[in-house]
Amino acid sequence: MISSVFLLRSLVFLLILMLLLLGGCASTEVLKPTGESYMQRHNDERTKLTHWQMNGKIRVKTADSSDSANLLWQQNGQQYRIILSGPFGQSGATIQGDPYQVQLLLPEKGAYQASTPEQLLHDYFGWNLPLSHLFYWVRTLPAPLLPYQSNLNEQQQLAQLIQDGWEIRYDRYHEALKPMLPGRMKISKGDLQLTLVINQWQLEPDFAQLSSFR
Repeated sequence: MISSVFLLRSLVFLLILMLLLLGGCASTEVLKPTGESYMQRHNDERTKLTHWQMNGKIRVKTADSSDSANLLWQQNGQQYRIILSGPFGQSGATIQGDPYQVQLLLPEKGAYQASTPEQLLHDYFGWNLPLSHLFYWVRTLPAPLLPYQSNLNEQQQLAQLIQDGWEIRYDRYHEALKPMLPGRMKISKGDLQLTLVINQWQLEPDFAQLSSFR
């Protein structure tokens, strides 16, 4: 026969467990708006970053599918090269361009050209991703000439940008870098979500001048 003391202890344990679970579900990160002076300093530091290389992973999720790939992004001023490798990059898809033209290079299918990276991504992958904005967002900068909202986390780090209908969340930083740059970020709009996990940043890398496509 189960004793009343055992039942009482069990009920107390269950009650504590429920309170802990409810507290965990209710706890969310509190964000607060950035001030104008904060964003001025923040933007001044990161606008100077025009030559860099990042390595990591990318995942694109839509209402109908979820695809991921390894990512290598080289940025040399206004010229860029983005290499995607398996699975949706397969044996290696390369997006490279400058402000005037962009190419998609596929090892077994040849080259595709477009005037903007957004048009290229839409025509080939069916994604409506603002790659031109992403050049700024990966550096935690708002894209120029567009209004935006920005919010800080409790560590006084930029945690969120809202711009052009997109929400950009910065979940983790490489804090040893000066200035700090993202280690994990999510970009979402409607049913479309892009996640970047950046394992390594190289600032001012020593790579050959990227080819021009003008």
